[in-house]
Amino acid sequence: MHSLTFAGHIINTIHRVNVMRQNIIIQKDMIQRLVRYKNALQKFKSLGLTRVFSDNLGEAAGISAALVRKDISLARLTVGNKRGGYPIDALLQGLDSILGTHIQQRVIIVGCGKIGTALMHYPGFSSESIQIVAGFDNKPDRLKPDAAIPILAVSQMPAFVREHDILVAILAVPESAAATVFDQLAAAGIQGVLNFSPVQLKPTPNLVVQNINIALEIENLFYYVRFTQRYPPSVSVRH
Repeated sequence: MHSLTFAGHIINTIHRVNVMRQNIIIQKDMIQRLVRYKNALQKFKSLGLTRVFSDNLGEAAGISAALVRKDISLARLTVGNKRGGYPIDALLQGLDSILGTHIQQRVIIVGCGKIGTALMHYPGFSSESIQIVAGFDNKPDRLKPDAAIPILAVSQMPAFVREHDILVAILAVPESAAATVFDQLAAAGIQGVLNFSPVQLKPTPNLVVQNINIALEIENLFYYVRFTQRYPPSVSVRH
């Protein structure tokens, strides 16, 4: 069963935005594979290696060598060859450029209730070069313009996004406000939204959306637990 941390979900959204801005046609699954390649390459480099072959990289990332070569080609990482292998530093540099992992990523949160506030102070972001720079809300009692991470009125959000060149937002508003705020984010120039609202938002050609339905995730977890209780790993299930 696969799961991501809060930081992982935001990182995936950021990666997809960075790829979209470079006009590289890459699917979501491929972006996740590129991240796995990068992690494997960093481990190889820490061991003192300078070059790697597709079968080595594929084995470390749990991906076939043929798909590794295809991904490298599609991502325009045209370095090395089958005989001599790929230079690790060049691959890492290319992946960093595509994924934007060498840049401090500034993110805003819209909706500063319990979920928004928890995400605003989530400690796992800093280690991933993610900085929550501001929150926005419509309730006057939640506004804190002088806080370390200021919480401002939603009406101030478009100007803030443009002034600080914000590309990614976390949406944690009630269902009734989700569509309106989403339109405001799109109009302000936001290119990636991590959506925690109960509404399933649809991406556009210029805006990446990653929907996180916490209730559904918990429900799926219960299904998984019940299934493993009924069919323990040592018991084979007939199809």
